[in-house]
Amino acid sequence: MLDTLVNNAYWLLYAGTVMEGETALLLASLAAHQGLIELIWVIIIAFAGATTGDQISYQVFRRFGPTMVTRSATLQRRTEKARRLLAGHPVKFIIVSRFFWGLRSACMLALAASDVPTRVFAPANLAACALWAAVVGSLGYVFSSWVTRIVTAMDGLSGRAPALLAGFIAFVVLIVLARRAVLKFWRSRETL
Repeated sequence: MLDTLVNNAYWLLYAGTVMEGETALLLASLAAHQGLIELIWVIIIAFAGATTGDQISYQVFRRFGPTMVTRSATLQRRTEKARRLLAGHPVKFIIVSRFFWGLRSACMLALAASDVPTRVFAPANLAACALWAAVVGSLGYVFSSWVTRIVTAMDGLSGRAPALLAGFIAFVVLIVLARRAVLKFWRSRETL
C-alpha cells in the first residue's frame, strides 16, 4: 500500500490541494522529508493545485455565490467578516486569505461577490498560491524532522506501531495548533 501511495503521491497532492490544501501539503512535506518524494515537486504541484482550485472556486462563486450566501446564515456572517477585511485592500486580502484555514471559502465568496475583477484576482492569487506552497511546504518539511525525532524515540520503546501512532498524533497536534493560531489572528482582526 505504501508503494501505491508513493507512486501516486504527486497526483494525490494535486487533488488534495485543489480541494483544500494544508493537510495534503503537510503530509507530502512529511513524505519528502522521509525521502519518498522530492520537496521541490511538492511545492510546485501544491502551487498548481491551489491555483487551479482557487481559480475554479472564484469563477463558480462569481456565478452562483450570491445565491449560496443568501441561503446560509453562517456563510452570510463569514462572508461579511471577509468583506470588511477586503475593503480597500483586495490584493493584500487575496494573498493573506490564502492562509486562512477554514475560512477560505468565505473569503472566496467575498472576493467573488465584490467588485474585484478576474484581472486583479488571477495574478494576485498566483502570487498567494506560490507563497503559500513555499511557506507551508517548507514549514511542513522542517517540522517533519521534529515528528521524525519523536517517532524514532518512540520506536525504541516498544515497536513500530506505537511510534507511528505517536508520530501521527504529533503531526495532527501540530496542524491543530497552527490552525488555532490562524483563527486567533482572524478573531483579533475582527475586533479592529
